[in-house]
Amino acid sequence: MADLVILAAPGMGAVDERFAEPLFESLASALGDDWSRIHADTILCQGHLQSNFERVFEAMQKRDMDYLRARKFMLYGLGEAAAQLADIDQRGGNYDKAQLAIYQTFERAAKAAGDTAPVILLTHSVGCSILSNYLWDAQRPSINHGVWRDGGPKGVHKGSAKDLFLRGKTMAHWYTLGASNPLWTAGMPRDQIQAVTSDTRGYNFRWKNFYHPDDLFGWPLKPLSPSYNQAVYRDYETRPLADWSAASWGPQLVAHDGYWQSELVRNNLLEDLRDLLKKTQARRSSPLQRAAAAAV
Repeated sequence: MADLVILAAPGMGAVDERFAEPLFESLASALGDDWSRIHADTILCQGHLQSNFERVFEAMQKRDMDYLRARKFMLYGLGEAAAQLADIDQRGGNYDKAQLAIYQTFERAAKAAGDTAPVILLTHSVGCSILSNYLWDAQRPSINHGVWRDGGPKGVHKGSAKDLFLRGKTMAHWYTLGASNPLWTAGMPRDQIQAVTSDTRGYNFRWKNFYHPDDLFGWPLKPLSPSYNQAVYRDYETRPLADWSAASWGPQLVAHDGYWQSELVRNNLLEDLRDLLKKTQARRSSPLQRAAAAAV
């Protein structure tokens, strides 16, 4: 059984199921045998929308248009965000389907690593907002939409170890990559822009946000509101604005897709993974082993 869990959710654009492989392969290479102690999986929470986007984009190409790559990127990304909110109260709608995909991925992780395993959550772009919705709903005592409607799916006792795991309460770290949250909340009064909690209601995780200064869709989060400032541990620039060579590139789509290959993201992850692996190893050692180690 695995000792800990990494779950990765994609962002804007057409979803390739292998989107996280470059990062996972790099982590596996660096960790060696310890990688076998980790259950790594992807959350394809937008998969049910892909065929609709493909159909619309193919139809649009019957007219003359420039910047097709950028248009496709915008269509998929903004369409995903709009689809999530258009039917939030509808049972079986897009909001429900996205949350069910997240829930089922957490279920697989519980079977692979147990109900108490620490989780590192990696989310990209619009995936940050979708997972934020999932966690926000999971943190409410009652909710009238999404997978946590009516106390959550049947068959899981509220307050049980499995329920806590599925609600994300064993999360140790949340990495948001190119988070687009400000795009969906900027019209609200500042005191009404609320983040999910990272240190109350049974949650205790470190929220690290990474953004590229040339990425129009990736933003710092701490300045967004007092709530975000408290919940987010730190905003990291994947390439500092002081780097003139980066600033001269200007706005670009490449920056938004580059987080999975970012050395800064990778190094932070390795540090956090090694720390968690060390802690889980210590917890799983027997009392006799701990006593022997203390006597040395």
